[in-house]
Amino acid sequence: MAKFDAYFALAKEKGVEVLELYYSRAKSLSFKLYNAQIEGYKLSEDISLYARGIYKGKIGYASTEKMTKETPEFLVNEIITNAGTVTKEELAIIFKGSEKYKKKKVYNPEIAELSIDVKKKNLFEIERKLKAADKRIAQVNACSYQERESEAMLLNSYGLKLKRKSNYYYYYAGVLAIQGEERKSEGDVHFSNDLTTFNVDTFVNKIISKALIKFGGTQCPSKDYKTILDKEVVADLLSAYLDNASADEVQKKTSLMIGKLNQPVASKKVTIMEMPLKKNAFFTYFDDEGVATYNKTVVKKGVLQTYFHNLNTAHKDGVQTTGNGYRSGGKVGVGFQNIVLKPGRKSLEELFAKIGDGVYITEVMGVHASLNPTSGNFSLQANGFMIENGKRSTPLTLITVAGNLMDMFMNVKEVASDNELLSSGYDVPSLFIKKLTIAGK
Repeated sequence: MAKFDAYFALAKEKGVEVLELYYSRAKSLSFKLYNAQIEGYKLSEDISLYARGIYKGKIGYASTEKMTKETPEFLVNEIITNAGTVTKEELAIIFKGSEKYKKKKVYNPEIAELSIDVKKKNLFEIERKLKAADKRIAQVNACSYQERESEAMLLNSYGLKLKRKSNYYYYYAGVLAIQGEERKSEGDVHFSNDLTTFNVDTFVNKIISKALIKFGGTQCPSKDYKTILDKEVVADLLSAYLDNASADEVQKKTSLMIGKLNQPVASKKVTIMEMPLKKNAFFTYFDDEGVATYNKTVVKKGVLQTYFHNLNTAHKDGVQTTGNGYRSGGKVGVGFQNIVLKPGRKSLEELFAKIGDGVYITEVMGVHASLNPTSGNFSLQANGFMIENGKRSTPLTLITVAGNLMDMFMNVKEVASDNELLSSGYDVPSLFIKKLTIAGK
C-alpha cells in the first residue's frame, strides 16, 4: 500500500482536504474446446484506480486504467477540476471507517494451483461424454472453462486501509439436439470456488437431460395458470424486484416500494436476506465506501424491513447507511450482494404434487428489456412444461408469461427447498405462484 503514498502527499500539497483511492485488479484465465481442439486461450488482467476527493467543500472524481509515474498528478488535477464543476447537489462525504469489520478468507488458492492440463482434460472429457451420451446429440456447440480472481483495496486520508480478495471458476457446455424436424439447444454452468463440487458425469447428465426432455414441445391454451418458477427465473425476477428497495430509487420516485417500509410487499411465505458476510465467492466485509457490511433481512415474512442505503441516501433520509454503497463505473450508487431467498420445506416434486395442474416455467428471456419499471408489468417469452396430475409433463415452447412483479411476489403460495447459489450471486429456490397469465395457442 506504500505505492499510494505519493497520491496522498500530492493531494495534500494541492489543497485536497480528503482523498480516497479505490484500487481494483481482476485476473482471468479462459479457454474453450471445439471438436477436440483447444482454442481461444486467454490470460488477462484488468486494473482500475478510482479516486474521490474533497476540494473547497465539494467532491470531485477521477479514474484511470493506467498506473504510471504521471498518474498521481493526473488524478489529483482531475479531482480539483471536477469538484469545481459539480452542479448536482451531492454530499461531500468520505467515510472515516467503521468500528469493526468482520473479515474472512474466501480466496481459494487451489483454483490457480490446479494444473492447466487437468482443466483441459475436464473439457475433453465433457465434450466426449456429451457426444457419446445420445445419438440425438448432433453437436457440442460450446465447451469452455474460466477462472477469475479479483481484489480491491480502499484507502483514504483518514488512515483507513481495507482489502478483499476472492476467486471462482466455472465450466460451461452447450449442445444441439435433433429429433426429426425439431432442433433443441441447451446448456449449463457449473459455478463455484470449491473444486470438490465439480463432477464431470453429473454436469454432463444434467445438460443431456435438459436437452432431450424438451422434444415434443407445444403451446398451451392461453389462460391464467397456477405456476411454478424455476430457480433461474426466480433470480432474474428477484433482481428486478429488489431494485425497488434501493433508497436511491425511492428518493428519485422511481420505486414501486415508495412508502412501503414496514408494510407487506410480498406473501408471508417470502423472506429475503442480504448476506454479504456469507462465506462464498460473493463475500465482502466492506462496501465501496469503506462501510462495514452486515447480514440483514430485507423482507421478513412478506414485510419490507429496510431500504438499501449508501452514505448519501442515508443522509437524505436521516438514517444510518446499510453498507450498500457500490460502484457502477466511477461513482458510488446503491447495490446489494449475496441475496438469499429463504427456502421452504417442500421439494420441487412436492410442489408439483400440490399444484396438481399448472405450468412450470424454466426459462424466460429479456427480463430487463420487457419489464416496465414504472408499473412492474412484464410480458416475457418463456419455455417450460405443463404440470398434470402433480407431475411434470408436456414441454412448452413459444409461450409468453405475463403478470405484475409486485403482485407476483404477493401471490407466492409456497417456497421450495431447492436453494442453489447461482453465478448471478442469488441463492434462491423455486416458487409456486397462485396464478400467472400464460399465452400460447
